[in-house]
Amino acid sequence: MLNQQLTPPLALAEPALLYGRLQEVDDNQRTARLYQYGDEPVNLRFAAGLDAAMLSLTNQYVKVAGHGHFERPEVWPTIQVEQISRVSCQGQPFDLAGFLNRPNPKLFDPDRVVTVSEPFDVDDFIQVIREGRDVGRDEVSA
Repeated sequence: MLNQQLTPPLALAEPALLYGRLQEVDDNQRTARLYQYGDEPVNLRFAAGLDAAMLSLTNQYVKVAGHGHFERPEVWPTIQVEQISRVSCQGQPFDLAGFLNRPNPKLFDPDRVVTVSEPFDVDDFIQVIREGRDVGRDEVSA
């Protein structure tokens, strides 16, 4: 028997929303790579209907929505792209005057900050969140 790594069904996939620079688009294989600042590149797969969009957005900063499976915590080995769009703010210089003259600025109010009243273990909290991702997966696969 061959040692093959099987991809879980799309029904068990996690929704993904990623931002990064789209590169290495191959419209024959329908694959690409998304480079995110400081993270490993993410492999992308896409349907024929996205060929033109993927090619036109090559080397652009984009927003990718789709589904995938975590290889290990916070690492997507491959995302099946469902939507892709250019993020327009990339490359524009910061506008200090516009920032200072906003009509409804969001101000930090230390009196309205919600704090934790008891000490808690951050690692336990993160583990509960990760376990919540798996709720219902056993029933679906059984």
